[in-house]
Formats: sequence, C-alpha cells, structure tokens
Amino acid sequence: MMEILLGTHNPSKKEYFARQLADYDVSFVTLADLGIQKLPDEDGKTVLENAMIKAEYYGKFHDHVISADSALYIRELPLTDPRQPGLTIRRTADGHEMTDDEALAYYAALAHSLGGKITCWYQDAYAVCNHGTVSSFMDDGPVNDVYAFYMVDTPHPKRSPGWPLDSISIRRTNGKYFVESTQQAADAASEVLMKDYRRRLMEFYEKNLGLKRR
Repeated sequence: MMEILLGTHNPSKKEYFARQLADYDVSFVTLADLGIQKLPDEDGKTVLENAMIKAEYYGKFHDHVISADSALYIRELPLTDPRQPGLTIRRTADGHEMTDDEALAYYAALAHSLGGKITCWYQDAYAVCNHGTVSSFMDDGPVNDVYAFYMVDTPHPKRSPGWPLDSISIRRTNGKYFVESTQQAADAASEVLMKDYRRRLMEFYEKNLGLKRR
C-alpha cells in the first residue's frame, strides 16, 4: 500500500481524496500527522502553478505527495471586477485570510448584493510529487461548465469544516446544497464529459505516482 502525504491543512481534503482514490491501494497521512505547520509561498499566477508549488514544497517531507489548488469565478461579474475571487478565495483585498465563518458570511453577502443567487464555477488543478519529481494536471475545458453551480445568500444549517462555501452552494441539476449530497446528477452529455475527466485524472495519478488499483 502506498502512503501519500496530502499537501493541505484543510481537514476535509482527506475525505475528499479518499473518495477520489477509493479504487486504489493507498493510505493518507496529513500535515498535522507529521507536525508540518509552515506553509509554502503560494505566489503562482495560476492554480496550476500554486498546486505545483505546494507539491514541491511538501515533497521535502515525504516521498509521495498530492496537492491541489482551486480558483473560484462568478459568471455575473467581469473577470476584471475586484470582487471576482479568482485565486484568492479566502483572502480579502487587504490580505486577511478569512476563517470558515468569515468566508461564509462574505460570500453570502456578495450573493445577496447580486440578487441572491449567482452562478459560479471552480477551476481545479492537481499536482503530485514522486520522490522529488513534480507533475501536474488541470482541465480548463467544457468540464468546468458542467460543474458550474449556484451560490445563494441563504446558508444551509449544516457545515463542512474547511469547505464553508458548501453551505451556500447549490447544484444546478437537483437544487440541493453541496452539504446535503456529494453526488451531482447530470444529463447524458455532461456525464460523458465528467467520466472522461475522471478517467484522465486517474490516469495522471497512475502514471505519475505509480498507483495500482485494488
């Protein structure tokens, strides 16, 4: 069994990657398990660069590392609008790193200011470090539109530590909050895109980490 260090302090990422790699013979160790507290300087200009920065940094502590980074975009705002989150989902204009509660309140208020419901999507990037060698994966094609969702100004009472925006994020396909379900229904065409994306992501892990299916 391969042990993989998750290059993140987000407590919900362990469950996320456990679901993502459920078919593989792996186990996970966290930064907290290894007593790693210092953060790398995530000064990349893209989510892909930031994911690679984290993978390379945490690769100093473990042979096998997976890191990820996300950017958040709001369709109702121009990309040049200062309220567009982009790479700084958790950071305010003055550089403050928001807590879960602060982020939830901020985005609920932003959704309210834009009519109570906005259309959003995440751009995700993944990077791995295998004995010092860093590789990366990102899809910025139509799959991002498939995963687009609504963000609203009325929070669900349930909370997911590390993923505060899941309490105000609603799936377009079934109208359910993210915290209510981990699955997203899709039409036939969208399902084909999602399956292809997952297949290519798993092939990336297999090739660059040497993962083996159970």
